[in-house]
Amino acid sequence: MGRYIRTVVALTTLVLVAGCDSRGTFSHVPWHPDTWSYHKAEDQPIVLEVARPVAIDVESFNGDVIITADDQLTNATVSILREATHGYRRKEEAQASLAEIDYSLALVPGEFGQVLQVRTWTTHAEPHFQRAHILIDVPEVDGITVRAQRGNVFVTNIEGPVDISTSQGNVRLMTNLPMRRAVTITIRQGNIDYRVRGESSGALDCQAIRGRVDHRVMTGRLIIEPDRDKGRLRATLNDGDNPITLRTADGDIRIAVVDNPTEVGWLIVEP
Repeated sequence: MGRYIRTVVALTTLVLVAGCDSRGTFSHVPWHPDTWSYHKAEDQPIVLEVARPVAIDVESFNGDVIITADDQLTNATVSILREATHGYRRKEEAQASLAEIDYSLALVPGEFGQVLQVRTWTTHAEPHFQRAHILIDVPEVDGITVRAQRGNVFVTNIEGPVDISTSQGNVRLMTNLPMRRAVTITIRQGNIDYRVRGESSGALDCQAIRGRVDHRVMTGRLIIEPDRDKGRLRATLNDGDNPITLRTADGDIRIAVVDNPTEVGWLIVEP
């Protein structure tokens, strides 16, 4: 297949290392029911030496995107899970279609350092039956851009500006690092969880057109503007002027400013 890895280096040569560690696996992610109607192929994880910090830029034709920063790591690891969901009596067709899913990775120069670019696509005639799930583990992240379709986007322990959109799926941004730069998250159908520490700041502009906006501020100072209603919230966190724009058409928005934003499970039962 035509997969390739392209590294663009400004001053030094980066070493590309193929391999896998215990984090480069999808076994702990419950997004693909292993039944007769779902067929999948998990490719060998790809390990890259990256400078710290690195920005992330993802464009996905369909599928989940999970990005986790962990300062205990020394390299970035990217794993791709190709999946077909054609359903009953289309088992062989679904299995064969996995070969039509393709992707590329590139390390390119950015405005403030390296940018890890991930792209997925398919040549299949029915792309709505396919997914290319992306799992990225990286030592330190400063800035994220994600364009996804039919997939969840979960980012953990990141810093820097954020620009995320997905057509159908939930977005979860949880970080133990202060968020003091622009954040934009837009969804057509799905929920948004924005969970940060009290050192963060921002001018919040949140709207859930056919849902509700809830907030729980246990640390820091939130000043709410008077036009508040169940689906709308304008507020200022810690006198910040960095824009925090959260939008969903069909779904809810939950904002939590707490001491331990990442200490939740797959199911969040409080804002």
